[in-house]
Amino acid sequence: MYEGIRSPVIHTPKTLSEFATIAYRYPSAIIWAGGSYLMSQKEYYPSEIKDGIIDLGSLEELKRITRNDRFVEIGAMVTASQLLYAGKLVLPPVLQEALRTLASQIVRRQITIGGSLCVPDMRLALSTTLAVLDAMAEVKYYQGGKVSTHWIPIAKLYDKDGKLLLGSQKALLTRIRIGLEYGDYHKFVCVEDPIRNTDDCVIVAFQASRSQNSLSKVQFCITFPSKAFHISKDLESKLSGMTLPIHPERVNTLSYELVSELTKMHSGISELQLERGRRIFESFLHDLNAQTLSS
Repeated sequence: MYEGIRSPVIHTPKTLSEFATIAYRYPSAIIWAGGSYLMSQKEYYPSEIKDGIIDLGSLEELKRITRNDRFVEIGAMVTASQLLYAGKLVLPPVLQEALRTLASQIVRRQITIGGSLCVPDMRLALSTTLAVLDAMAEVKYYQGGKVSTHWIPIAKLYDKDGKLLLGSQKALLTRIRIGLEYGDYHKFVCVEDPIRNTDDCVIVAFQASRSQNSLSKVQFCITFPSKAFHISKDLESKLSGMTLPIHPERVNTLSYELVSELTKMHSGISELQLERGRRIFESFLHDLNAQTLSS
C-alpha cells in the first residue's frame, strides 16, 4: 500500500542554536511538538516530506515553567497535563478549566502548549482562554542565518477566521507569558468536541473584575474552531463600567448584539453555533447577576 514511500528524516535538536542551524539547512522541514494534531489528520503519515521533521522533544529549555511576582512563563513543550498539575497554585481558574477540557487524560500528556497554539487552521481551547488573559507568546523567526525574537499577544497570533499569522518565514513559538493579575470572575465553556464535531463546536472564555457591584476589565473571546476567532472590543467596552445586576432586558439586548456582530464579521457560522454562543454569553451575565444578588 505504501510502496515507494520512505520514512522521513527526523532531526532532533537539543538546543535552540541547533534548531536554528537545522531550520536554515532544511527550511521546509515540518516542526513536530507533541504530534497530537498532525497525527490526527487524514492520510498525514506516511507521506512525502521534503526536508523531514524537526522533533522538538529533546529541547529541554522549552519544557520549563518559571514564575516571579508578576508573571508565569511556560515553555512551548510543556504538556497540558504537566501544566494542569504544576499550575494549580499559580494559574487562573479559567485556564485550569480549559486545560481540563482538552481531550482525555492520556491525550493531555501528549498535547503541548506551543503545538496547540500553532495549529495552522483551527483555534482550540487554549488559544481562546489565553487571549482573554492577555498572554504573550515569544516567537523566534529564522531567515537566512539570522534569528529575531518577538513578543506577540496571543490575541494577535490569528486572523478573524482563526488562521495562524506567523508569516512565511520559519518561526518557532518558544514560550508564553501570563500575568498574575487577573479578574475575580472567570468562565470557560466548550460545547461539543472541537475535533470530532468541529462544525457544531463553540468555545467561550470570559473574565472580569468586580468592585462594589461594578464590572471592570471585561475580556471575552468566542471561537468557532475552523470558522472564527472573535474578540468583541465593543461588548467588552460596554460591559466594563456596568453596574450589577444588569437588567434582564439589557442582557438579552447585549446577547443579540453579539450575534449581529458575529454574523456581520464572519461567514459560515451555523445558526446552531450562533444560538449556542448567544446563550453561553447570556448565561455568564445572568450568573454575575445571581452572584451579586446573593452576596
